[in-house]
Amino acid sequence: MQFQNARKESEILELIEGTERDRRRLSELLDGIRVGAEVDAMADGMREQVWADVRMRIRRRGLRLRIARYAAAAVVAACAVCGSWLLGGFHTENRLVAAAQPVSVSTPLGVKSDVVLPDGSRVRLNGGTRIVYPALFGDERRVEVDGEAYFEVEHDARKPFVVVTGQVASTVLGTTFNVHAYSEDEDFQITLATGSLLVDGGPGSRCVRLRPGEQAFFEKSFGLLSLRRVNVEHVLSWCEDKLYFQAEPLEAIARSLERQFNVDILIADEQLRKTCFTGEFVDGENIHEIMRIISADSRILCRSHKNRFELYRNR
Repeated sequence: MQFQNARKESEILELIEGTERDRRRLSELLDGIRVGAEVDAMADGMREQVWADVRMRIRRRGLRLRIARYAAAAVVAACAVCGSWLLGGFHTENRLVAAAQPVSVSTPLGVKSDVVLPDGSRVRLNGGTRIVYPALFGDERRVEVDGEAYFEVEHDARKPFVVVTGQVASTVLGTTFNVHAYSEDEDFQITLATGSLLVDGGPGSRCVRLRPGEQAFFEKSFGLLSLRRVNVEHVLSWCEDKLYFQAEPLEAIARSLERQFNVDILIADEQLRKTCFTGEFVDGENIHEIMRIISADSRILCRSHKNRFELYRNR
């Protein structure tokens, strides 16, 4: 009898997950269960208990199936939503980049200003400088500079940072460097403080890769790009209102002073304009003190009226 009951129980368990036909067979098996006369009175209760267990298992199975179906549907929906969101996000970003209007920032002579670009890079502008950049960067971070600017570029290997000055393009991933490129000057100077910098002189010129302490010197009239070592501290001194001049023509010194102090300096003599001078102004001298120091040279005479200075050759 125990063997038969065990066999019937095994059949019951196999039929629990079966079809409607199987469940009818299960009902017939349950109706045929007999364990002996002494417990025949308990048959109905046992069948009820077995049926209760069967119904519980069927409900659990149905619940698991429903949960599985709902979960699968949720995953499919989530994938569809995420895919749509990603594609929509990419398209939206591309549209925003394409529609972004250029931003132009200019500093007047005698004034310095700081600019934070859309990627977090920082730029300090010297007097008389203009920078143009998009309101939102795309695959390339590209800015244009006319004047002098010191860059602290945020590193992003996926998006090169390009600074354009005339026909010269400087490409970086993350570094600090100085660009001295006023359109009215005869040359451009790109000086690297930290990191690595690739400078392209444009058609007919060359490309040079700078290391810290090196300067790319571009002569506009000849389209020549050369490389030289410089004192980076002196190059960047303008950020701290300091001035260093090392064997520079008086004409170039005068232009630097005009931008620094918003004054006009006229040099009447051609030979005097080409005469080179060396000096440093690091103690906060004003323009009148600086012009007095320059005119202390026996070769130079100076006249001034308000913010206008005229330098003459002393004959």
